Amino acid sequence: MTEQQLIGHWPLRQDARDVAGENHGVAHDVTFVDSPGDPVEGAAHFSRPGSRIEVPDTHDLRLANSDFSFAAWVRCDTPMRGAFGEVLSKFDPEGRCGLNLQIAGSTAGYSSMSDARHIHFGIDDGYVGPWTDCGKPWPSNSLVSALVAFDGDLYASIADADDPMDAARVFRWVGDADWEDCGRLGSDPGHLSVQSMIVHDGRLYAGTGVWDWLRSSGDGFEPALSRVFVYEGGREWRDLGPVGASVRVLSLASFEGELYAGLDRVGGGHCFKHDGQSWIDCGAPDGDNFENLFPVDGVLYGATHKNHYRYEGDQTWTCISREPHGITQTHAFQAYQGKLWAGTWPQGYVLRLEDGAWTNTGRLGIPEGEHAEINEINNMIAYNGKLYAGVIPKAQVWRYETDGHWTLMNSLASRPDYAVDEGASWCRVPTMTAFQGRLFAGTGSCISRAIDVDADDTLGRVLATELGQVVSHDHDIGADWTHVAAIRQGKELQLFVNGEHAAKSLAPKGHSFDLTNPLPLTIGAGPQGAFAGRIADLRLYRGALSAEQAMALASA
Repeated sequence: MTEQQLIGHWPLRQDARDVAGENHGVAHDVTFVDSPGDPVEGAAHFSRPGSRIEVPDTHDLRLANSDFSFAAWVRCDTPMRGAFGEVLSKFDPEGRCGLNLQIAGSTAGYSSMSDARHIHFGIDDGYVGPWTDCGKPWPSNSLVSALVAFDGDLYASIADADDPMDAARVFRWVGDADWEDCGRLGSDPGHLSVQSMIVHDGRLYAGTGVWDWLRSSGDGFEPALSRVFVYEGGREWRDLGPVGASVRVLSLASFEGELYAGLDRVGGGHCFKHDGQSWIDCGAPDGDNFENLFPVDGVLYGATHKNHYRYEGDQTWTCISREPHGITQTHAFQAYQGKLWAGTWPQGYVLRLEDGAWTNTGRLGIPEGEHAEINEINNMIAYNGKLYAGVIPKAQVWRYETDGHWTLMNSLASRPDYAVDEGASWCRVPTMTAFQGRLFAGTGSCISRAIDVDADDTLGRVLATELGQVVSHDHDIGADWTHVAAIRQGKELQLFVNGEHAAKSLAPKGHSFDLTNPLPLTIGAGPQGAFAGRIADLRLYRGALSAEQAMALASA
């Protein structure tokens, strides 16, 4: 590709100037650093929540329907202390129009985001695709408890089965509606569910439990003490031992290089971390279910049923709020727009933490006044520039637009015996994740017993959709410098990683994405969070780079 075909070239060695033209950037809280011994001569370091470079909108940056290519060197800060964030963005979230290039770890439901650094390149102009059925991992299971992208594959865990020895299993998706059994977490029939799952430090971890909250408290069932297992391949899982005196590992999190586990109230609602050899007690904020752990901007946040906390180290947790906006349970944390978001019960509020207080962004599920408050936000995910939430009682997926305005996308499950007054008949979306450029979601009953599988068999299934067009590299790029080329050529999006072709996606039939919007090109930030790391030698080309040109840039 010749220099004349460059729209912009930002070396980012000492400043944000465009050396190919006049598309100069304005740096905000960015540090320009030398990189002796690295494959780049200098870089922009984005290390604060407000770090970014804004390149004012110009005609050349309005890429519309044209072919284009971005290329850059990136290196994520390690260990993970929050979302890796967006390398670049020219995306209007309200109009759902533009493009984004993001480094992201897979999120799995109640568990936090993985520390595996995957690449997602997305475009959109408001396209909403259909949901497709990706099968049911286990016939008698009524709830998919976690979905995690790991080492180029998608893994799903289940909550129950007719035979207890068929429960507490993990499966690998092999395409279409087919799943491969990856084994059970141990052999104790007192473990009925994979309660949580996450990728940490290059390995897949899973925590045991009993999703049915009645049986977990000993109602006609003797639950076993909770344990965490690490995947060894095939159908083998290595036991990391019991975690406290709990019966459910409700959440897992990767933070500052260590694996954290939040437990239920049976054992006093403790949090533990693993030091590589044993589990270390990190304290119990209030003795209630420790349901969520999530890192944002170097702070590890935790949620019990009613309250929210900030971890201070050792066994110290500082309470930041008690039952905000009248909520009594928090079932989901997520990072979006550089903030911590919380999904709650029973109103179905989604709350956003800013300046030490929670802003109510809206109520999801059954509208206020139609029935008693029975809405629960089970899971949230940032995908292709937008925030999505899964909701009880009708297994709905909603999309955030602006405060007070959420759009209902679909209802993914139903039961023939549904009754608004009967909790056992409700349905949920307990987990969502991004994989192969698509948004995947698991369905489940409310109580999550095998006997709850409905006649239509919509429970315990995995479904997928594409909202906009996204291509993803679902392998960890690691902590070293990585060259990334993101290319649009006709109907195709392509990713090259270190000069090698990594992934591609094809636009929906009959749809052409117009990316025109008046927003600036933002380097190192976007709706899906500020980038935590270094970026160097960013180039924007008119037209599509060839494989040879992508290789040449990575080898330069």
